[in-house]
Amino acid sequence: MGHDLTDEQYKSQVSAVWRATIIMAVLTVLEVAAALMWPEDMSRAVLNIMFVLMSIAKGYFIVAEFMHVKYEKRALTLTILGPLFFLIWFIIAFMWEGSEWLALRELWGV
Repeated sequence: MGHDLTDEQYKSQVSAVWRATIIMAVLTVLEVAAALMWPEDMSRAVLNIMFVLMSIAKGYFIVAEFMHVKYEKRALTLTILGPLFFLIWFIIAFMWEGSEWLALRELWGV
């Protein structure tokens, strides 16, 4: 396993890491600014959706650049990301099912 990088490959990798870091820093600053300056009369759903989308974007940069999944073969990438999508689906499904059980408990008076 060699670590033979040319000078331009090394500079390319360093610039990619810095680019990802700067993008994540900007997204974090935007999240904090939105949380602190969000008007009370506006819908919180918009703010929550914005937080979720920015968190997904930051997660992408962490996984792609810092965990090096962006540079892996397609099969390995799908092996890592496939279970992740199922995990997210399970969380959503279990929360949905839990809210239905709660509604039924309230309906039955339990």
